[in-house]
Amino acid sequence: MKTNRFRLLMGIAALGISSLGLFSCDDKDEPADVTPAEQHFTISAWAQGDDQYIAAVPSLHEGNLSFIGKGIEAQGSRYLWHKEYVYQMNLPEKKFIQYEMKADGSIAQKSYILTDGVVPNYFQSLNVIDDNTLLVLGALDDNKGVAGWARISIGDFKVLDKGTFTLPYDAAKPDVGFYLGRGFVDNGKFILGGYYYDAATRAYVVDGVKALVYDFPSMGNMKVISTNATNGSVGYDYLHSVDKDEEGNHYFVVSAGKYWMGNGGKSGVVRIKKGTAEFDKDYFLDVTTPVGDQACLMGLNYVGNGIAFGTVQYESKMTSVRDRYNDIAQVVKLNLNTKAVTVMNSPLSPVGMVRSPLVFNGKYYTGISPVDKEAFIYEFDPNGGADSFKKGIALDGGGYIQVQLIAPHPTK
Repeated sequence: MKTNRFRLLMGIAALGISSLGLFSCDDKDEPADVTPAEQHFTISAWAQGDDQYIAAVPSLHEGNLSFIGKGIEAQGSRYLWHKEYVYQMNLPEKKFIQYEMKADGSIAQKSYILTDGVVPNYFQSLNVIDDNTLLVLGALDDNKGVAGWARISIGDFKVLDKGTFTLPYDAAKPDVGFYLGRGFVDNGKFILGGYYYDAATRAYVVDGVKALVYDFPSMGNMKVISTNATNGSVGYDYLHSVDKDEEGNHYFVVSAGKYWMGNGGKSGVVRIKKGTAEFDKDYFLDVTTPVGDQACLMGLNYVGNGIAFGTVQYESKMTSVRDRYNDIAQVVKLNLNTKAVTVMNSPLSPVGMVRSPLVFNGKYYTGISPVDKEAFIYEFDPNGGADSFKKGIALDGGGYIQVQLIAPHPTK
């Protein structure tokens, strides 16, 4: 149920945006007229403690978006987009849903897969293997050393094959499990990020930086790889936590905060070079030290020419993990080659803005929604300095709106 305050904000905002031409919340309703544009975008978002929505807009640079009455209601925990499709893991219904984005600006559910018994539970890790294939991973809640995998064909959205694979597990420490993160395929190997968590102490278990390597597509022959560059966890599944450059080198976000994914170590970026299945022991981009304030890196998107953007969570402004809903996060620019870090002079915001930002036409786009203030999609230019950003489309609801995903539609 919506909070009264959120209803009021969104209700007022909805009065002025009928021209956006978005889908009704009821999937059975006919879509409204779509505003003509050369390029449309889909945005998924949620209001803290309330429903989630998916809607399309004709521009990221101007206009105003309210989801109420204009978006498809959703209950998503994990989102992914690739080419013309947006994917959502609907936890309450245990459905993995495929939405199709069309050039005319419309978006609609195309198909879904019931996840029970497939991996064997809901899909925790969503990964694009190539233009034709997704790899999804999932485990039972006890994480006792076994998880499931399934390959899904993108075109007809069917499960191609499935099976189980081994996770690290020590029977002498039954409460410590490996939780599945994001990964990638390179040179016949699937390299999987994730984190170790002790359910009894409710604390992350960190010793250096570790990831798992499997033969692909068999998902056998597990190997643990590690680096002592810092103490933290990689590949967190909710966030955009792994990306690659033009040469095919992959970069994992290492989160190492006191309240998030670590034990107060230095957060930053580690690298796995193209064609290898080991961490580059000579590479670590330390983000915490130059930024200060116990900055914990939360996500990373590669833009090009060695430049990436991400978001840091200032843990010096926090007293518990729940403070992530306060204005404690900020955008940073990272030079992966020179290891320079630039804190952008953009507004502070809750950390929810980092889930799945967009890189499009050489620019970086993310939603920034300070608590009780105006919220916008912001555009960041990698060629400028700390002030090289500007406001785009407004998001009604202020800090109640958290953007989960921004995705471009195909063009005509």
